[in-house]
Amino acid sequence: MIQQTATTMQIKMEDGKVKQLNKKDIQRVSYKEPTVQEKKESEEKIKQQTAVVEEPPPPTPEPTKKSEPEIDKGASPYAIDQIKRKDLELYFGAGLGTYRPPTESYFDHASAKINALNGVPTQVDDPLYKRGLAYSMGLIYYWKKFAFGLTGNHFGGKTSERMTVYGGNSSLQEFKGTFPEKQNSLKLDVSYLAFSNQRVDIRPSFGYSQFWGKTEDNSTTANDYFANSLFDVMKFNYNILEILKGPSIGVKTTIRLGERWEDRIELHYLSLTGAQYAATVGTTVTTDASFFDYYRTDLTTTWTAKGFNFSNKLFYRWTPTISFWVGIQLFEWKYSVNSIGQRFQGLGDITSPPTLDVVILSNILIETTAKSTPATSRASSLEFGVMKRFELSQ
Repeated sequence: MIQQTATTMQIKMEDGKVKQLNKKDIQRVSYKEPTVQEKKESEEKIKQQTAVVEEPPPPTPEPTKKSEPEIDKGASPYAIDQIKRKDLELYFGAGLGTYRPPTESYFDHASAKINALNGVPTQVDDPLYKRGLAYSMGLIYYWKKFAFGLTGNHFGGKTSERMTVYGGNSSLQEFKGTFPEKQNSLKLDVSYLAFSNQRVDIRPSFGYSQFWGKTEDNSTTANDYFANSLFDVMKFNYNILEILKGPSIGVKTTIRLGERWEDRIELHYLSLTGAQYAATVGTTVTTDASFFDYYRTDLTTTWTAKGFNFSNKLFYRWTPTISFWVGIQLFEWKYSVNSIGQRFQGLGDITSPPTLDVVILSNILIETTAKSTPATSRASSLEFGVMKRFELSQ
């Protein structure tokens, strides 16, 4: 015997081979030298009952496969990483809007104040406005937390005005007209993503805007009555151009309403400066053709304006890159007059020019009255539009 375990025993045969036996198959163990007959019987029994135990070779390990990245099946194709995004949005919208500048009504109220100082009662009716075409377009480039925007807006409409001047000796003048007005604007802005989660984004914004307002009035007339009879007729042509520009500061907020809906709200404070140039050409003819007059007035007003711009657009994402939207927009500001200058030329000035003191006093009165007359501008619209997003990160 060479060695043994609790269940097996190894013995060395006469030919030098080593055999392993299971102890449960061993009937007897003798430590004395066996006889020839015992050796022979033992060898035959071993040949029948034992075998060399060969352990099977260990299994060959299969080559390990590289694990592939797991796909997040719950991720939405509409989800955008607001912090790492690099894309471009282009949008356009159109609808109905109104543009309500001071233009002629401002000068009507200033004239009414001057007439009142001279003892001439004057009534200025509130203007009537008719809606017109409004549209907007723009682009927004997103680069990580920054966004750069370029926006253009157009507002149009028609204004109807009426003013009545009551003179002495049963004299009455009635001014009325309906004319188109429009405003265009352009704004550059940059915003920064200050806060973002799955539902809300908040972006402080700084921008610079320019506005162009225009009124072309070729329809205003005035009838001069004396003792209930038409005495003369006046025809006016107004051409008014306003240019304002200045910085804006505000905040842009995006609220996500589920997977496909989002509401974009913007509020900006405007600080503008600029001028308004008004040229008026008038003609007067008496009913008996005994008098004719032609004159031109040029009025330049410089002023500052403080106000705000509010915008709210509701987007539906039809695909991950195409959206439809409906929105409202509002611009409103109040003016403060810095200076006003007038130049008047008429046929009557050729034969009877006004004296210098009259011109100076007249200009002082006009400027003082203009500075005390309130003036506001308001433009609003309801629009429907489409937006296309281009992914630039790939």
